[in-house]
Amino acid sequence: MTKGSARKEVIKNEEVPSYVYILLLTAVAILGWVLGKFDFSIGKASLTFAIFVYPFRYFIANIITKKYGYKETMNGISYSACLMLLFIIVVSLLGQHDIDYIPVTGEIFAYLVSQMINLTIYYYLYMNTNNNKLPILATYIFAMLVDNLISMLFISRMIMVEAFWRTYFVTILIEAIISIILINFDDKKVLPATRSRKRKRK
Repeated sequence: MTKGSARKEVIKNEEVPSYVYILLLTAVAILGWVLGKFDFSIGKASLTFAIFVYPFRYFIANIITKKYGYKETMNGISYSACLMLLFIIVVSLLGQHDIDYIPVTGEIFAYLVSQMINLTIYYYLYMNTNNNKLPILATYIFAMLVDNLISMLFISRMIMVEAFWRTYFVTILIEAIISIILINFDDKKVLPATRSRKRKRK
């Protein structure tokens, strides 16, 4: 392969820069916050439509990890959390409503902690296993267990009302079902951008 053709292949493979995925992650995080304002019920469990979006946050973060590495993903998660907080503040100011900082703090803290847990375990599995779906699914579920527990505790002001655990486990069940679908699209293969960076080092 000539230098010219190799250079063209690198450019072609890196058409999607990392910030595009980071913006996508931010958009999904903000969408989750917006949908969290809309409720529905299953039996005696009161849920929000955000539960249909939350698993995608881990899926997108995992894609960034495979394409750009652990450090880039951690930076992206931090950026997305800051942008989400900025969005919440702007929306609250434009809507002339006071911000309830307790739930907001809980949601952002839960987002950061659960993403760090998911990313750390996922990166280890990605580097040391052969695309076994069950450990990846377990990683999703564990991260969501932490995420929902922290955010729900902040929302309820650390008071576990009667329906707390019912809502908690129904939420995890629905998110786990969505995660089962998502992990089938989580391919072990190193994505093109990663191969491109390796090629440029040679």
